[in-house]
This record gives sequence, structure tokens and C-alpha cells, in this order.
Amino acid sequence: MKNNYIDKRKALVNWINGRRYLLEQVFPVAGDEFEDINKPKLFNELSADEQAVLVNWVLTTLKPIKTFSSNRSSYEIKHIFERTPLGFYVLNGAMKGAMLIAGYQIRNGKFYN
Repeated sequence: MKNNYIDKRKALVNWINGRRYLLEQVFPVAGDEFEDINKPKLFNELSADEQAVLVNWVLTTLKPIKTFSSNRSSYEIKHIFERTPLGFYVLNGAMKGAMLIAGYQIRNGKFYN
């Protein structure tokens, strides 16, 4: 059983590494005040274990929709993650990076959705 977990974790880490190019996109940001904490590249500052936990949570918890959600922002989603049993503190940009890796579209705007 342990080897199966290790194999799945390695596969997830490899999958994440293969999708890092998504973090290199340029995202327009309204205003400068929160720019640094909203950069998706902050995902790269997490450890490999933290990246795997965060992306796995996004993949297994969030439900894909065709448009941007007006119900939850990435900032709200990050707080939900932080309160889960395996959750930990992440900057909003790291959550946005995890969402990009998982295949979600993100946007930055007046309210940093």
C-alpha cells in the first residue's frame, strides 16, 4: 500500500512539474497594492509536498464550471483550504497557481477574483 501512495504522489508531482509553464503567463493586475501576494508564481515557493497537497485538494474539491464564479473568489477558496485537516497557510497567488496547474482559469481584477 505504501508503494502505491508513493507512486501516486510521484505521478502527481511529475504532472505538476509538467504544467509549470502555465504559471509563466502574464496576468494584468488592477492596482499595485496587493500585486506581490497575487502572483501565481508564488506556487513555486511551496515545498513539493505542499504543492502536491494543494493541487490534489483543488482537483478533488473544486467543481469545474464554464464561466468565472461570482460565488467564490480565489481568496475565499484559499481560506476554505486553510481550514481543512491537511490545509496550511498559503498566499492568494499560490492558490491561483494551484488552480492554474489544476486546469482552472483565473483572473485578476479590481477585487482579485
